[in-house]
Amino acid sequence: MNRPPRLTSAKRRASTSPIRVRSRDNHFQRAEVIKSNRAKRTRYGQLLIEGVAQINLAVAHGWTVNTFLYSAGRPLSRWATELLTKNIAESVWELAPSLLQELSDKEETSELLAIIEARTLEPSAIAAKPDGLVVVFDRPSSPGNLGSSIRSADAFGAQGLIITGHAVDIYDPHVIRGSMGALFTLPVTTAPSHKEVLAWVEQARATGVDYQIIGSSGKAERLIFDIDMTQPTVLVLGNETVGMSQGYWEICNEVVKIPIGGALSSINVSCAASILLYELARQRSL
Repeated sequence: MNRPPRLTSAKRRASTSPIRVRSRDNHFQRAEVIKSNRAKRTRYGQLLIEGVAQINLAVAHGWTVNTFLYSAGRPLSRWATELLTKNIAESVWELAPSLLQELSDKEETSELLAIIEARTLEPSAIAAKPDGLVVVFDRPSSPGNLGSSIRSADAFGAQGLIITGHAVDIYDPHVIRGSMGALFTLPVTTAPSHKEVLAWVEQARATGVDYQIIGSSGKAERLIFDIDMTQPTVLVLGNETVGMSQGYWEICNEVVKIPIGGALSSINVSCAASILLYELARQRSL
């Protein structure tokens, strides 16, 4: 992965004099492709975020800020001013208002955007815990669903996530926005397939932490309420269209379903994730 060279602390402090961007120059084009182009995001190892919640969570959890971007002529709040004066970014760009608006996904452009360094993590970044919960997403294809599910996983106590197979980019802007910044609060890792998940579970078991692997499917026979979820658990959520791959069916200790009534036979995967995670949290609170 090609990344720009790191700056020393002295250079970083010196670089925070704003770079004025008044046209669609190389600076703007870089920010634009980081936002919109998965291949370029991966190549640069960076992502674009905006808004108070996302930036605060990224900074609080130690993500490296490459660049802050703000609009020329717009008075900044105390929050934005304090972030800029902390000199935590390698550079600061002052954009023409129309250019910042192009980069923003909000109806009212955020006062501050940030380019931050991506993290490429493998499942080994998640530490086994006696009361652990790891959530696995098998080939998720919808950025919005994945983002919402990450938010639920964080809310209901997940210690980490594993995204497997050919999946949506975890740093897609819609994933980040859907997660409300929860993406920055816990290890979100990637792996090629179920094999790496099983290897992680076997390693955890070797250290004395016996994780069970619980899959979810509308085709399952057992209900989620019938399974003891108080022990260390890996919860697997399948692809929105085809569900879990055969490999996950083979390694799961149990596969469960949510009882559903009404005219439809299924629910959105992010809704299913919230229900499954809530039931797990409910059992653990008893």
